[in-house]
Amino acid sequence: MPGKRSNRKDINHFCCPYCDRRLWRLGSPKHFVFYLEAQEIQKNVHIPRKNASILASKGAYVDLNCWIEDFFCGEHGKFWMKVTRDKSGKLLAAIASTDDWQHSTKTINPEIPNPSVSEFSYRISRQAGIKEKTYLPQ
Repeated sequence: MPGKRSNRKDINHFCCPYCDRRLWRLGSPKHFVFYLEAQEIQKNVHIPRKNASILASKGAYVDLNCWIEDFFCGEHGKFWMKVTRDKSGKLLAAIASTDDWQHSTKTINPEIPNPSVSEFSYRISRQAGIKEKTYLPQ
């Protein structure tokens, strides 16, 4: 009985929220989500209020069952999804919101350009797909 210990059946496939085609992982690092207040911990991690207040008193709580990751759709391109592992071990994915970005580790706000990049470089990079027509004299 070859392959009886194979974990191939346990691979999670995610679908594009716009076209329901398969999403492909781009190999980006997982940006885990953290919570600072007891109410946030209680609401998002689903633990009792007392345990949440104990975790909040120790500092930021990093939820290892929830992270933001980069995915690619053949039709809609590249976008970021918030992946959550439930108690049964199944992974669920949804588009990452602005609030998720504010609560993630090692990330910058995607709506604000990188401050270390000059305005000229940023403007030129936005025009990468635009090609000017050049006319040759006849």
